[in-house]
Amino acid sequence: MTGAEMDEARKAYFNDSAEKWIDLWYRDPETGRQDRHAKDFERLFALMPLKTGDSVLDAGCGTGVLVPYLLDAVGASGTICELDFAPRMIEINRRLHPAANIRFLVADVEQTPLACASCDAAVCFSCFPHFSDKGRAVETLAGILKPQGILIVAHFASSRGINARHKTCAAVRHDHLPDEGAMRKMMETRGFAIEAFIDEEGFYYLQARKKA
Repeated sequence: MTGAEMDEARKAYFNDSAEKWIDLWYRDPETGRQDRHAKDFERLFALMPLKTGDSVLDAGCGTGVLVPYLLDAVGASGTICELDFAPRMIEINRRLHPAANIRFLVADVEQTPLACASCDAAVCFSCFPHFSDKGRAVETLAGILKPQGILIVAHFASSRGINARHKTCAAVRHDHLPDEGAMRKMMETRGFAIEAFIDEEGFYYLQARKKA
């Protein structure tokens, strides 16, 4: 399968899964509520240095599971850009989140159509392995971040767990999260300084700051 064919298979998988995505990954089977990872989200947003008025890119946003938390973090004076390469994900995201300070874009993260130095933070939650050219994606995100802007890569699984899970799905079996050394090198050679790195069972968090 060529790279272009893998990209199309990946996009089709996410479009086809969009309607049931939040229930699939965030619904508690015992309670029926979409709060399966409530404590993980609490931990994640306690770590992220977001503040009122920030402009945040939610890259690979899917149907917008982060949106309520991001709105709380940046307030009415902040802005959020929800970006995903799967049109169906964005369609559902837009339907679920009508707040006036949210912008919705369909695009690959490597071609993020945002102005240079326009964002205070870029968050890649549960999506980084799916970027077809990870180095180019990091370069693009560096470009749209302001000096001292923050890039965050996060998952509710370890890198080992993520990679093992992806191997079981044909559409994303080639989508891997690089090991710590590769991630550090990727960030540092593209103008970032690593500020935090956690890779443990059930939680992954990388925080990098763009150098001035």
